[in-house]
Amino acid sequence: MMRRMIRVPAARGVRSLHALISQLEGNAPVTPGDRVVRSAADEFGTPKIYPEMKAKYGEMAQHANPAYSTVDTSEEIVLNTYPDGPTEGRIENTNPGSLKSYHAGLFDEKFFREKVLKPAPSADTEDKAPFLDYMLNFSCVTLFLVMVRYALWTVWHVGLPHATMVAMANVEVEVGRLDDNENKTVMWNGKPVFIYKRSELKLKLLNETPMSALKHPQTDEERFHGNVHAVVLGICTHLGCVPIANEGIFAGFFCPCHGSHYDASGRIRQGPAPLNLEVPKHYWIDEENLFLGATK
Repeated sequence: MMRRMIRVPAARGVRSLHALISQLEGNAPVTPGDRVVRSAADEFGTPKIYPEMKAKYGEMAQHANPAYSTVDTSEEIVLNTYPDGPTEGRIENTNPGSLKSYHAGLFDEKFFREKVLKPAPSADTEDKAPFLDYMLNFSCVTLFLVMVRYALWTVWHVGLPHATMVAMANVEVEVGRLDDNENKTVMWNGKPVFIYKRSELKLKLLNETPMSALKHPQTDEERFHGNVHAVVLGICTHLGCVPIANEGIFAGFFCPCHGSHYDASGRIRQGPAPLNLEVPKHYWIDEENLFLGATK
């Protein structure tokens, strides 16, 4: 099997190497007469002085390299070109022999007064200016006070209840005469309240129940002060379901959701509920009328 070998002419390789070296930084001069920095004097020494630039443009241009001073006189850039552009937009020296005579052509005092400063008010408008200032200040202050007022008003009313909720927080309930083991449900603050009349047998069983048998020990006397009626919130203390009266192992209240059994005093006896049914604030006006929301 024969192999073909490709030979690169030596002249072509030399030209490629020369082109690569010529592109290295510092080897290709930017302008005629340019060279790389070879010493500390080149980098940190006094800049070179160009007498022709000083004679033509003044002392401030003496260090300007003529190679960089080629001016494009096209209309697009001649306005802001230094040093051959017009006086607007460039620094002009009216006296080449003195550095103190420099002024900014675009930002001189005359231009500032004519183009930037407001003209002096006439006699007719001189009296109107203070009035307009006062009206503007008064309007701003008034707007600020209105904003502050409504901001503070909103914060003041955060968390305050509505009047209807206050009215519902204290209600008088006409219970009437209940039979033994009869339960009546009323709504109070959006919650069901059980008013349950216990029989003498159930009261006897409640008083005989030892505290060791209770998950949340409380006596019936402590909860209802010897009244035959049990007044409890109809909300299971496990997950907030509504129990059923006269149901369960202890013939009190039973929550069918997860099997919590309460006795006739609303005390948890068996099941996942951790606490007894809550007793709302109340007192009996007489034997047939109940007041919810406060105690005597």
